[in-house]
Amino acid sequence: MMEPGSDMDDLIGKVLAGEGSAQEQEHVQNWAEQSDENKLYYETLKTIFEKAASTEVQLQFDTDAAWNKVRKKLASPTQVIPLHSIWHQPLRIAAGLLILLGIGYTAYQVLSPPTQTMALVSDSVTVNDTLPDGSTAFLNKKSELTYEFNPREKTRKVVLKGEAYFTVKHEAENPFVIEADNVLVRDIGTEFNLKAYPGKDTIEIIVTQGEVQFYTRNDSGLHVHAGERAIYAKSTKRFYRIEKPDTNVLAYKTKTFSFNNTDLKSVVNLLNEVYNSKIKLANEKLYKCRLTANFKEDNAAIIAEVIAETMGLTLTKKDDAIILDGAGCDQ
Repeated sequence: MMEPGSDMDDLIGKVLAGEGSAQEQEHVQNWAEQSDENKLYYETLKTIFEKAASTEVQLQFDTDAAWNKVRKKLASPTQVIPLHSIWHQPLRIAAGLLILLGIGYTAYQVLSPPTQTMALVSDSVTVNDTLPDGSTAFLNKKSELTYEFNPREKTRKVVLKGEAYFTVKHEAENPFVIEADNVLVRDIGTEFNLKAYPGKDTIEIIVTQGEVQFYTRNDSGLHVHAGERAIYAKSTKRFYRIEKPDTNVLAYKTKTFSFNNTDLKSVVNLLNEVYNSKIKLANEKLYKCRLTANFKEDNAAIIAEVIAETMGLTLTKKDDAIILDGAGCDQ
């Protein structure tokens, strides 16, 4: 490698900048091939030069003004400044800083862990999957979410449209935050269901384990604990606790139903929603009939048969529809 003070640094810089003559380019190439040490030095400067050129930051210098300033110093009778010390010392300091910045920037880009991303979409069926951090998400139909973890920001962010049940792998140093419209849910070691379909006025949450903060950027909202349910009304921008949570909120995931004096029309609507089934009531007199029963069954047809047997109704099948018929109920 060249000794300190050599003009080879300047010549290499000139060639890399595309300003060197053919003779200068050949000279640099021959010098680089003289030893492995020279070649490594040249390749390192070339890499740093290319990295610096690819960045968006550009430094602009007024070379004419700088040269005029130097000429004034050279013309001064009271001060003699060697040309070598005027040019080479600042250039070497600047080159050293650029090298350190280039290496640091390159190392930062190479060594920084990549951002983790994932997207889930469900249409006519539910979707269950594991997120990159080990948490799980069970999406109801017509739902979608995106997941992103940026290791530099140390935040796990989910954007949800629709409904999903989350089992969050709690990491105190990496908060898990879900955004649904303008509402945010921050995990505090938890399992919960969040329902936030676009076009609906309410966003609903029910916590089955742990605790969450249910809030907006302008309102600290509520802390919701296991067994509790809360909603946010978009129209009024207010949070509400629900004293008696709907026992069938999680039916789309668990396929467990608990009906307590529930009107038959609501029963059928829920079964059709969860199973994509086509159970129909033959006449409006059946709408007011009420059912008290618990089901844990992954088959809508079997549940319909049990309902028919329990309430004394007839059941017929036509194409892919299941039709319940009977005299109906007065109340």
